[in-house]
Amino acid sequence: MNERQQHALLRFNRSIQELKSAGVIRSDRYLGDIAEFLCADAYGIDLATNQRQAGHDGVRQNLKVQIKYGGGKKTNMDLGDPSMYDEVYVVLGKDSEVRKHVHSADFLVYCLTKEDVKKIGTTPGGRYSCGASQFDRPPDRCISITEAGNP
Repeated sequence: MNERQQHALLRFNRSIQELKSAGVIRSDRYLGDIAEFLCADAYGIDLATNQRQAGHDGVRQNLKVQIKYGGGKKTNMDLGDPSMYDEVYVVLGKDSEVRKHVHSADFLVYCLTKEDVKKIGTTPGGRYSCGASQFDRPPDRCISITEAGNP
């Protein structure tokens, strides 16, 4: 490990601790936790206290909500089981392969109802997922960290 890598890891570890103490991340699934935090803040979602709860991550106006994060080289998004939720929020980071709508925001949020997900259908393996074509439309919400006052 070189000095630059060592310093980057030290800063990352400090950032993790700060994000945990600030209530942004709640587990070791950092990106998923950040997506949940962003959606809870933007849409008034009450996140479940039990992070192992099956099928949904929280509740918004009596609707069960699932939140998914998409980033990196993954070319499809797992949408979970729509029989377990009413809405799914897909948060796409800037580096997401499935993010096709061009926008400068750090995160694009797409909301799909369980009916939308069921129309997409299942993979041959029986899972609900979709590719990039689902995200070539404008997002339902754009979130920029700099707009939140965190340059």
